Amino acid sequence: LREDGVSEADLVAEARRALTWHYQWAVLFDFLPATIGEERTRKLLQDGPRFFQPDGTVSIPFEFADAAYRFGHSQMRGAYRVQRGGADLTLFPDLIGFRPVTSDRVIDWSLLFDVAGEPAAARSRPIDGCLAEPLLKLPVDITGELDDQDFQSLAVRDLQRGVATGLPSGEAVARLVGEEPLLRDEVGLSEFGWSGETPLWYYLLKEAEVREGGERLGPVGSLIVGEVLLAILDGDPESFRSVDRSWRPTLPSRDPDRFGLADLLVPFEPPIDG
Repeated sequence: LREDGVSEADLVAEARRALTWHYQWAVLFDFLPATIGEERTRKLLQDGPRFFQPDGTVSIPFEFADAAYRFGHSQMRGAYRVQRGGADLTLFPDLIGFRPVTSDRVIDWSLLFDVAGEPAAARSRPIDGCLAEPLLKLPVDITGELDDQDFQSLAVRDLQRGVATGLPSGEAVARLVGEEPLLRDEVGLSEFGWSGETPLWYYLLKEAEVREGGERLGPVGSLIVGEVLLAILDGDPESFRSVDRSWRPTLPSRDPDRFGLADLLVPFEPPIDG
Protein backbone atom coordinates (compact mmCIF):
# COMPACT_ATOMS: atom_id res chain seq x y z
CA LEU A 1 0.00 0.00 0.00
CA ARG A 2 2.88 2.35 0.72
CA GLU A 3 4.23 1.58 -2.74
CA ASP A 4 0.83 2.57 -4.12
CA GLY A 5 1.17 5.98 -2.50
CA VAL A 6 -1.09 5.50 0.53
CA SER A 7 -0.12 7.94 3.27
CA GLU A 8 0.89 6.77 6.74
CA ALA A 9 -2.19 8.47 8.17
CA ASP A 10 -4.47 6.41 5.92
CA LEU A 11 -2.50 3.17 5.98
CA VAL A 12 -4.49 1.27 8.63
CA ALA A 13 -7.88 2.27 7.22
CA GLU A 14 -6.81 1.40 3.68
CA ALA A 15 -5.35 -1.95 4.79
CA ARG A 16 -8.64 -2.76 6.52
CA ARG A 17 -10.61 -1.86 3.40
CA ALA A 18 -8.32 -3.89 1.14
CA LEU A 19 -8.50 -6.98 3.34
CA THR A 20 -12.28 -6.68 3.71
CA TRP A 21 -12.83 -6.35 -0.02
CA HIS A 22 -10.58 -9.31 -0.80
CA TYR A 23 -12.48 -11.40 1.75
CA GLN A 24 -15.82 -10.31 0.30
CA TRP A 25 -14.60 -11.26 -3.17
CA ALA A 26 -13.50 -14.69 -1.94
CA VAL A 27 -16.91 -15.25 -0.32
CA LEU A 28 -18.77 -14.42 -3.53
CA PHE A 29 -16.50 -16.09 -6.07
CA ASP A 30 -14.89 -18.96 -4.14
CA PHE A 31 -16.93 -19.92 -1.08
CA LEU A 32 -20.37 -19.39 -2.60
CA PRO A 33 -19.78 -21.41 -5.81
CA ALA A 34 -18.41 -24.26 -3.69
CA THR A 35 -21.39 -24.07 -1.32
CA ILE A 36 -24.33 -23.60 -3.69
CA GLY A 37 -22.82 -24.41 -7.08
CA GLU A 38 -21.29 -22.41 -9.93
CA GLU A 39 -24.51 -22.09 -11.94
CA ARG A 40 -26.65 -20.98 -9.00
CA THR A 41 -24.01 -18.40 -8.08
CA ARG A 42 -23.86 -17.10 -11.64
CA LYS A 43 -27.64 -16.78 -11.84
CA LEU A 44 -27.85 -15.09 -8.44
CA LEU A 45 -25.25 -12.49 -9.37
CA GLN A 46 -26.87 -11.93 -12.74
CA ASP A 47 -30.52 -11.71 -11.66
CA GLY A 48 -30.26 -10.75 -7.99
CA PRO A 49 -32.25 -12.20 -5.08
CA ARG A 50 -35.79 -13.38 -5.76
CA PHE A 51 -37.09 -13.31 -2.19
CA PHE A 52 -34.70 -11.66 0.27
CA GLN A 53 -34.72 -8.00 -0.73
CA PRO A 54 -34.37 -5.94 2.46
CA ASP A 55 -34.99 -2.22 2.31
CA GLY A 56 -32.46 -0.32 4.39
CA THR A 57 -30.54 -2.03 7.18
CA VAL A 58 -30.07 -5.75 6.58
CA SER A 59 -31.18 -8.00 9.43
CA ILE A 60 -30.13 -11.65 9.33
CA PRO A 61 -33.27 -13.79 8.94
CA PHE A 62 -33.86 -16.67 11.35
CA GLU A 63 -34.13 -19.08 8.41
CA PHE A 64 -30.48 -18.30 7.65
CA ALA A 65 -29.02 -18.02 11.15
CA ASP A 66 -30.91 -20.87 12.82
CA ALA A 67 -31.19 -23.35 9.95
CA ALA A 68 -29.55 -22.88 6.55
CA TYR A 69 -26.18 -21.52 7.66
CA ARG A 70 -25.80 -24.28 10.21
CA PHE A 71 -25.13 -26.73 7.39
CA GLY A 72 -21.47 -26.64 8.39
CA HIS A 73 -22.25 -28.58 11.55
CA SER A 74 -22.77 -31.61 9.32
CA GLN A 75 -19.46 -31.05 7.53
CA MET A 76 -17.28 -31.12 10.63
CA ARG A 77 -15.13 -34.18 11.15
CA GLY A 78 -14.31 -35.75 14.48
CA ALA A 79 -10.56 -35.14 14.12
CA TYR A 80 -8.23 -32.90 12.12
CA ARG A 81 -4.55 -32.81 11.27
CA VAL A 82 -3.41 -29.21 11.57
CA GLN A 83 0.32 -29.60 10.87
CA ARG A 84 2.07 -31.56 8.15
CA GLY A 85 3.52 -34.70 9.68
CA GLY A 86 1.59 -34.11 12.89
CA ALA A 87 -0.93 -36.32 14.63
CA ASP A 88 -4.67 -36.25 14.12
CA LEU A 89 -6.24 -34.08 16.81
CA THR A 90 -9.72 -34.73 18.12
CA LEU A 91 -12.29 -31.95 18.19
CA PHE A 92 -12.60 -32.42 21.93
CA PRO A 93 -10.51 -32.00 23.94
CA ASP A 94 -7.59 -31.31 21.56
CA LEU A 95 -9.19 -28.47 19.56
CA ILE A 96 -11.68 -27.16 22.07
CA GLY A 97 -10.30 -23.63 22.22
CA PHE A 98 -10.75 -21.24 25.17
CA ARG A 99 -6.99 -21.34 25.80
CA PRO A 100 -3.71 -20.05 24.31
CA VAL A 101 -2.72 -21.66 21.00
CA THR A 102 0.36 -23.80 21.52
CA SER A 103 2.96 -24.31 18.79
CA ASP A 104 1.63 -27.76 17.90
CA ARG A 105 -1.85 -26.30 17.34
CA VAL A 106 -0.85 -23.57 14.87
CA ILE A 107 -2.77 -24.41 11.69
CA ASP A 108 -1.13 -25.11 8.37
CA TRP A 109 -4.02 -23.95 6.20
CA SER A 110 -2.73 -25.87 3.18
CA LEU A 111 -3.99 -29.00 4.96
CA LEU A 112 -7.54 -27.61 4.91
CA PHE A 113 -7.59 -25.62 1.64
CA ASP A 114 -6.33 -26.87 -1.71
CA VAL A 115 -3.11 -25.07 -2.63
CA ALA A 116 -1.34 -25.48 -5.97
CA GLY A 117 1.87 -27.48 -5.58
CA GLU A 118 0.73 -29.11 -2.33
CA PRO A 119 -1.07 -32.43 -1.77
CA ALA A 120 -4.86 -32.22 -1.87
CA ALA A 121 -6.29 -30.87 1.36
CA ALA A 122 -8.43 -32.95 3.70
CA ARG A 123 -12.10 -32.97 2.75
CA SER A 124 -14.97 -32.06 5.01
CA ARG A 125 -17.75 -34.51 5.66
CA PRO A 126 -20.58 -34.43 3.11
CA ILE A 127 -23.61 -32.32 3.93
CA ASP A 128 -26.10 -34.89 5.17
CA GLY A 129 -28.34 -35.78 8.07
CA CYS A 130 -25.49 -36.92 10.31
CA LEU A 131 -23.13 -35.18 12.71
CA ALA A 132 -19.72 -36.39 13.85
CA GLU A 133 -19.91 -38.22 17.17
CA PRO A 134 -18.06 -35.55 19.23
CA LEU A 135 -20.78 -33.04 18.29
CA LEU A 136 -23.38 -35.28 19.88
CA LYS A 137 -21.47 -35.28 23.17
CA LEU A 138 -20.33 -31.69 23.63
CA PRO A 139 -18.01 -31.21 26.63
CA VAL A 140 -19.07 -29.22 29.67
CA ASP A 141 -16.50 -26.54 28.77
CA ILE A 142 -18.82 -25.65 25.90
CA THR A 143 -22.27 -26.42 27.30
CA GLY A 144 -21.83 -25.51 30.94
CA GLU A 145 -23.58 -27.61 33.54
CA LEU A 146 -26.78 -29.11 32.12
CA ASP A 147 -30.02 -30.14 33.77
CA ASP A 148 -31.08 -31.96 30.61
CA GLN A 149 -28.28 -34.12 29.19
CA ASP A 150 -29.98 -34.19 25.78
CA PHE A 151 -28.49 -30.73 25.27
CA GLN A 152 -25.03 -32.25 25.09
CA SER A 153 -26.01 -32.88 21.47
CA LEU A 154 -25.46 -30.10 18.94
CA ALA A 155 -28.23 -31.65 16.84
CA VAL A 156 -30.70 -31.24 19.71
CA ARG A 157 -29.57 -27.65 20.17
CA ASP A 158 -30.01 -26.89 16.46
CA LEU A 159 -33.48 -28.43 16.41
CA GLN A 160 -34.52 -26.68 19.62
CA ARG A 161 -33.34 -23.35 18.23
CA GLY A 162 -35.64 -23.80 15.26
CA VAL A 163 -38.56 -24.48 17.58
CA ALA A 164 -37.72 -21.48 19.76
CA THR A 165 -37.65 -19.10 16.80
CA GLY A 166 -40.77 -20.55 15.19
CA LEU A 167 -39.15 -21.62 11.93
CA PRO A 168 -41.40 -23.09 9.23
CA SER A 169 -40.89 -26.63 8.04
CA GLY A 170 -38.55 -27.38 5.19
CA GLU A 171 -41.46 -28.56 3.07
CA ALA A 172 -43.32 -25.27 3.67
CA VAL A 173 -40.33 -23.22 2.54
CA ALA A 174 -39.82 -25.44 -0.51
CA ARG A 175 -43.44 -24.94 -1.57
CA LEU A 176 -43.17 -21.18 -1.00
CA VAL A 177 -40.17 -20.81 -3.30
CA GLY A 178 -41.54 -23.17 -5.95
CA GLU A 179 -39.34 -26.21 -5.30
CA GLU A 180 -40.62 -29.77 -5.14
CA PRO A 181 -40.41 -30.87 -1.48
CA LEU A 182 -38.53 -34.00 -0.52
CA LEU A 183 -40.59 -37.15 -0.15
CA ARG A 184 -41.04 -38.69 3.29
CA ASP A 185 -38.82 -41.61 2.32
CA GLU A 186 -36.12 -39.17 1.20
CA VAL A 187 -36.21 -37.35 4.54
CA GLY A 188 -36.10 -40.69 6.35
CA LEU A 189 -37.73 -39.71 9.65
CA SER A 190 -40.84 -41.88 9.34
CA GLU A 191 -38.92 -44.94 10.49
CA PHE A 192 -38.29 -43.15 13.79
CA GLY A 193 -41.97 -42.41 14.31
CA TRP A 194 -41.94 -38.81 13.05
CA SER A 195 -45.18 -38.03 11.21
CA GLY A 196 -45.05 -34.26 10.78
CA GLU A 197 -43.21 -32.10 8.31
CA THR A 198 -39.46 -31.72 8.67
CA PRO A 199 -37.65 -29.15 10.83
CA LEU A 200 -36.00 -26.69 8.46
CA TRP A 201 -32.41 -27.29 9.61
CA TYR A 202 -32.64 -31.06 9.16
CA TYR A 203 -34.60 -30.72 5.92
CA LEU A 204 -31.84 -28.63 4.33
CA LEU A 205 -29.20 -31.18 5.33
CA LYS A 206 -31.23 -34.00 3.78
CA GLU A 207 -31.97 -31.89 0.71
CA ALA A 208 -28.23 -31.48 0.14
CA GLU A 209 -27.72 -35.21 0.63
CA VAL A 210 -30.57 -36.32 -1.64
CA ARG A 211 -30.43 -33.68 -4.37
CA GLU A 212 -26.69 -32.93 -4.48
CA GLY A 213 -25.01 -36.03 -3.09
CA GLY A 214 -23.80 -34.02 -0.10
CA GLU A 215 -21.40 -32.00 -2.28
CA ARG A 216 -23.24 -28.69 -1.87
CA LEU A 217 -26.53 -27.29 -0.61
CA GLY A 218 -29.73 -28.19 -2.41
CA PRO A 219 -32.08 -25.70 -4.09
CA VAL A 220 -33.81 -24.35 -0.97
CA GLY A 221 -30.66 -24.19 1.14
CA SER A 222 -28.78 -22.55 -1.73
CA LEU A 223 -31.47 -19.94 -2.17
CA ILE A 224 -31.42 -18.94 1.51
CA VAL A 225 -27.64 -18.89 1.90
CA GLY A 226 -26.91 -17.26 -1.45
CA GLU A 227 -29.55 -14.53 -1.25
CA VAL A 228 -28.71 -13.56 2.32
CA LEU A 229 -24.95 -13.38 1.78
CA LEU A 230 -25.42 -11.27 -1.34
CA ALA A 231 -27.89 -8.98 0.44
CA ILE A 232 -25.44 -8.48 3.31
CA LEU A 233 -22.77 -7.31 0.88
CA ASP A 234 -25.13 -5.14 -1.14
CA GLY A 235 -26.55 -3.63 2.05
CA ASP A 236 -23.09 -2.64 3.32
CA PRO A 237 -22.32 0.88 2.03
CA GLU A 238 -18.59 0.16 2.38
CA SER A 239 -18.51 -3.16 0.48
CA PHE A 240 -16.80 -3.36 -2.89
CA ARG A 241 -20.18 -4.00 -4.54
CA SER A 242 -21.54 -0.77 -3.08
CA VAL A 243 -18.46 1.38 -3.69
CA ASP A 244 -16.93 0.06 -6.92
CA ARG A 245 -18.28 -3.01 -8.71
CA SER A 246 -15.47 -2.76 -11.24
CA TRP A 247 -12.90 -3.46 -8.48
CA ARG A 248 -10.85 -6.64 -8.78
CA PRO A 249 -8.46 -8.27 -6.27
CA THR A 250 -4.97 -6.80 -6.22
CA LEU A 251 -3.29 -9.33 -3.93
CA PRO A 252 -1.40 -12.17 -5.65
CA SER A 253 -3.22 -15.43 -6.33
CA ARG A 254 -2.03 -18.84 -7.43
CA ASP A 255 -4.62 -18.93 -10.18
CA PRO A 256 -4.39 -15.64 -12.11
CA ASP A 257 -8.06 -15.95 -13.03
CA ARG A 258 -9.39 -16.68 -9.56
CA PHE A 259 -8.69 -15.22 -6.11
CA GLY A 260 -9.89 -17.46 -3.28
CA LEU A 261 -9.83 -18.03 0.45
CA ALA A 262 -6.60 -20.05 0.24
CA ASP A 263 -4.84 -16.99 -1.19
CA LEU A 264 -5.77 -15.06 1.95
CA LEU A 265 -4.75 -17.81 4.37
CA VAL A 266 -1.63 -19.38 2.85
CA PRO A 267 1.34 -17.06 2.14
CA PHE A 268 2.18 -16.81 -1.54
CA GLU A 269 5.01 -15.04 -3.32
CA PRO A 270 4.44 -14.69 -7.06
CA PRO A 271 7.43 -15.51 -9.26
CA ILE A 272 9.54 -12.57 -10.37
CA ASP A 273 9.78 -12.25 -14.13
CA GLY A 274 13.24 -12.32 -15.56
